[in-house]
Amino acid sequence: MSKKMKIGIAYDVKSDYSIDASDWKYSDFSTLREIDFIKSLFERRGHTVFLLGNYERIDNALKSGAFPPVDIVFNTAEGIGSRNREGWIPSLLEINGIPYSGSDAFALSVSLSKLHTKLIAQYLNIRTPAFVEIVTQEDIGKVSSIPGPWILKPNFEGSSSGVVYAESKQLLSAQAEYLLAEYSQPIICESYIGGREANVSLLYDGAATKVIGAVEVIRKDGQNLHIFSAMDKFCGTCTKINAAFSKKTLDYMYESTVRLHRHLGCKDYNRADFRIDETGCPYFLELNPAPGISDDDSYTLCCKCHNYNIDWVLEQIIYNAAKRFC
Repeated sequence: MSKKMKIGIAYDVKSDYSIDASDWKYSDFSTLREIDFIKSLFERRGHTVFLLGNYERIDNALKSGAFPPVDIVFNTAEGIGSRNREGWIPSLLEINGIPYSGSDAFALSVSLSKLHTKLIAQYLNIRTPAFVEIVTQEDIGKVSSIPGPWILKPNFEGSSSGVVYAESKQLLSAQAEYLLAEYSQPIICESYIGGREANVSLLYDGAATKVIGAVEVIRKDGQNLHIFSAMDKFCGTCTKINAAFSKKTLDYMYESTVRLHRHLGCKDYNRADFRIDETGCPYFLELNPAPGISDDDSYTLCCKCHNYNIDWVLEQIIYNAAKRFC
């Protein structure tokens, strides 16, 4: 397919929900810089782009008859305050018969739950750190069943929102109580895997799924990457480089990512995050079927490291999605 298309971009930014740009409680949003980057890439390929905004704006445009004549919607919107938030746009578009890119509401909602994604990984015999779910303060006692130190994270957030490290049970208890109160959702506590962090990126879906490659997350100052926090992601303390792991380690991460992608029926593109211990043993952390795409995001840098032009990749995502709606 080489048709030039009218592409709408669905997106939300912190200001849509009156969140200050410096507030890291919720950081799973695009920036206007990222949306301009995506828009420019599509326009470079000769496509016409409409900026649609978030769920509320799209819903209002559909109700008022002001929705533009797009061929397909490129969905980057995350939503807020609901475990179904990443499914809002796909559901709205699906109900209205509008083609869109990326995974459907089911795959996005399941993968947003760190608990259920890890349970699926276990079902598929994919290695993941030992974990427990903390729903109430009484559940904090469960942590003694898994080895420390520990990582705690809100179950339904992304972009490292709320991720903290706990070296002692006393600190873990205090941080778990804080996160339960701050986010009003279950907390995942998992054994901390010391070592290195990597991301694997995919293109297409089903039998055609293609591994783009892997990148390692490193600190720009050369210091060891202890944890990758929201502050790290958005303050430019880290970058990504070509992942120089053994073939055995890379093959395990590639195969695991493809299996999860296919099992959940994810579409068009995806990214999985791993920790690799000192022996080279990889542990699956999370799946991101709607990865960020900006000039410094993992997906974009992975394409660059493995000699894929990101504008070509974005066009492939759109063309792959469009075939589903023909």
